[in-house]
Amino acid sequence: MPAIAPTLPLVFFPGAGGRVEHLRPIGERLAHRRTTYLCEYPGLGGAAPDPNLHTMADLQRRLLATLPEQFDLVTMSMGGVLALRIALEQPARIRKLVLIATSGGVDVEALGGIDWRDSFRLVQPNAPSWFLEDRSDMTSELGRIAHPTLLIYGDADLIAPPRVGHLLQKNLPNARIEVIPDATHDLEIDHPDLIARFIEAHLRRP
Repeated sequence: MPAIAPTLPLVFFPGAGGRVEHLRPIGERLAHRRTTYLCEYPGLGGAAPDPNLHTMADLQRRLLATLPEQFDLVTMSMGGVLALRIALEQPARIRKLVLIATSGGVDVEALGGIDWRDSFRLVQPNAPSWFLEDRSDMTSELGRIAHPTLLIYGDADLIAPPRVGHLLQKNLPNARIEVIPDATHDLEIDHPDLIARFIEAHLRRP
């Protein structure tokens, strides 16, 4: 019989807007098998600001300080930048990765993605600027991320088109991709059941 994978806590990082409530339905569908953590970003999505956080590295340290020693990680959109940073800098903290509509960490605009930053600034002019200022291109380092990784994209996503996912799949040594037909960048809102099934299958694989 195949070995049963350990049940680790499941952590969720939202996108740049910090709207953790959009990931809550997926987390609720998966919580019956494991402890789940839906992380907030200070100053975004209704969370209280923290004047001591100035950079993406500060945010990363703040999040990791509150989380278990090892966990499985699900991220949405620009939350994927944090996931890739942690996987590169502290790989032992993560067992498996799920990147949903990741729109950072590589040159998304070169792959046809629309730049969302100007409209975000208009809607949230006083929001922290960690994600707005981040232009990290980790393409050359992706080969060092050996974690089993599930990529989920929508084929109607204008911000993170499937080409972004296929580039990640090509460069990550242990990645597979699911593309949801007619799904936009709001795929976590429109398809929580399907995404939860994809994630459950990924976490159960040896």
